[in-house]
Amino acid sequence: MHTRLIRVGNSQGIVLPKKLLQQYHLAGEVDLRPTPEGLLITPVAKPARQDWDAQMQAALAAGQEPEGELLEGFADSSQDEWQW
Repeated sequence: MHTRLIRVGNSQGIVLPKKLLQQYHLAGEVDLRPTPEGLLITPVAKPARQDWDAQMQAALAAGQEPEGELLEGFADSSQDEWQW
């Protein structure tokens, strides 16, 4: 695939086709690494548990209840045993 460099202020950039953005899950921030073969563009992965608290609060506010494995093993637990 060929494309042209375009002027963006004092820099230059490229436009990536939507199909490539979707295929390689590129959105928001990307990581650029020079390699001997050329420039490698990879998505920036969020830490696995980032935003879990906000998502849980939003789900609870929407009336959803935790279910399945999330609650397994906690039914008989007492909060007195936990260190907060």
